Amino acid sequence: MEEGAPLLGERRVKPKGTSVTRVAALAVSALGTAALIAVVGVSVMSARNPGAAREAVSELGAGSGVTEIARRALGPMCTEDDRLMPTVFLIGVEKCGTTSLYDDMISHIPALRPMHDDEGAPAKEMRYFDTGGRFVNMLKWNKDPTPFREWLTRHADTCAAVASSLANEMSAHGPEDPFDMAASRTQRLHVDGTPAYFNAGVGAKIAEAYPRPEQRRRLRFVATVCDPETRLKSAFTFFKTLYNGWGGEQAELWEKNLYTHYFATYADWLAQTVAALPQASAPGGLFDNPGAQMAETLDDDAEDVDDANGESVGDLGRKERAERRRMKNLFNEVVKTRYESVLREYLDAGFSADQFLVLPNSYYFERPADALRDIASHVGVDARDLDAIGDAAHANAGRVEAEQRARLVGHVRERDREALREHLRPQLEGLRKLHCEEGLKMAAWHGVREEERDRYWSFMPKGPAGDCETARAS
Repeated sequence: MEEGAPLLGERRVKPKGTSVTRVAALAVSALGTAALIAVVGVSVMSARNPGAAREAVSELGAGSGVTEIARRALGPMCTEDDRLMPTVFLIGVEKCGTTSLYDDMISHIPALRPMHDDEGAPAKEMRYFDTGGRFVNMLKWNKDPTPFREWLTRHADTCAAVASSLANEMSAHGPEDPFDMAASRTQRLHVDGTPAYFNAGVGAKIAEAYPRPEQRRRLRFVATVCDPETRLKSAFTFFKTLYNGWGGEQAELWEKNLYTHYFATYADWLAQTVAALPQASAPGGLFDNPGAQMAETLDDDAEDVDDANGESVGDLGRKERAERRRMKNLFNEVVKTRYESVLREYLDAGFSADQFLVLPNSYYFERPADALRDIASHVGVDARDLDAIGDAAHANAGRVEAEQRARLVGHVRERDREALREHLRPQLEGLRKLHCEEGLKMAAWHGVREEERDRYWSFMPKGPAGDCETARAS
């Protein structure tokens, strides 16, 4: 592979529009030196990430100060309450290395800015769009959803503060050292790293919170994926042991609301799930509209956690809710592993495929610097200090000891494994189709040797349609 060769599976399209130099020349008569430097920077950002900051160039007038230019560079991501909306979403997939990836993104992509929890501390998982703002922490949910703008006042920084920092950085540059927005080290793009967003029904909720087309166009989504069977095993052992050692009635209640409470082993869960696949796949079954059915059980969760007698959903005895709970227990994690279907929901909500970068977690773990470079390119900014990165380590690796893990997995029947693979195979083929036909970005798919691609994407179906050319011909 050539040094610096692009690793993203993206179509090569020649940029259109006015060049950076031409924009700068046209601006000379209208802007002072500091403003001109800022316009050049904004134009660079637009060139690297088309559509990202065009308003900042076209709307400036004579005499605008550098702070105003910095403010306009944030564009439509500022609310009427002066809060900076999240721009970058690490949407999953759960148990595919998102915690490690998030930490590296924050550490090595300077433009990314963490959001914060109720105590003001930087936080990875904000959990707004999968819970409607009900999530507070692992032992506490609010009973009622919180409006998005109200939620932002507690968890997002003000645009004034971000613009001030950006203006200070701009002012430090001069004609001999022009400011480059893409290379800026000001944290100006809020990141929500909630892997639970890779789930049915979430894409529409995010789109609803960003009603203006220019807001939605700015969003960038990143998802790290992994072998479906490995992910499902990891999820089971993780949730099965999540509340171990916490103690207290509240932890016991939440443990009962986890699907793992109802199965002794992963093998037991898989056997029952495979047996119910025909029911879930039938017309009108769970897979017809999984988002709606999952939302109903989410409402059940909130009601029952708030219930004074402390009963869990599994104890209720109402047939409708019991059946809803049973199906969620069986298929919630499967829905998250139906990679194409979840991404299709995002596209149906109004996002475009090229706003998404999907990368296999083995690629990130083996070549973290290259993976972060791909993510930075996708966002339209620069990464830094990548030479200092060692091998990426899975943040939750070793959390469950090998002996305990084997006991929790149990004896998995081969016919159950094959039934799961058969169910998910079209989803994986659809992922490649999204890339080839609609422009979904897939890291380590092009620009690497074939044997490398086969290793990183080892869970993809094998066959003649291995690349876009044969896929289009088939």
